[in-house]
This record gives sequence, structure tokens and C-alpha cells, in this order.
Amino acid sequence: MGKKRIVLIAEKLNKIMLISNLKTQELRVKLITELESLFNYAALMAKTADNRDDWVRIAGYIAQTINSLTKAYDETRFNEDLQRLKEMIRRAKEKLARQAGEGTPVA
Repeated sequence: MGKKRIVLIAEKLNKIMLISNLKTQELRVKLITELESLFNYAALMAKTADNRDDWVRIAGYIAQTINSLTKAYDETRFNEDLQRLKEMIRRAKEKLARQAGEGTPVA
């Protein structure tokens, strides 16, 4: 009886791990798709905005984040990357606003 339970427990655990892995893979695909879209916008800003250097850095960071996700999904690392990206974008937006306020045209 005990061996049968151990086998059942092992089978349940394997099933849970498989489901978890599938859900993680689906999540990674969705995140990468959204990040690719964000990358495209940042690349466009890098071509047209006055503060192109900032947007090139942002696009590069997005690309690094995508690359990291293709290798493995580390939720903590991903959240840290998103916070850093959010801060980079906030600073770039503020810089654009300051430039617009100084009469510099904003693309």
C-alpha cells in the first residue's frame, strides 16, 4: 500500500510539474510578444525622438530582457528588469518634455 501511494504521489508531482512548465512556457511566449511590440515602439522613438540615445538604450535593454526570457523565466529577475525599464522610460519621457518646454521640437 505504501509503495502504491509513493508512486501516485510521484505521478501527481510529475503532472503538476508538467502543467507548471506548460503554463510557464505560455507565459514566456506572451511576455516576449508584448516585449517585442514595446521594442518596436522604442526603436521607432530611437529613429525620431530628439533624445535618440536614451531610446536606443531602452530598445537595447528590452532586447536583453527578451533574450533573458528566451533562456529561462525568473520571475524576480523579470520584475526587476521591468522596474528598471519603467524608470528608463520615465526619465526619457521627462527629458523629452524638458526639451519640448525649451522650444526644441519633439518628434
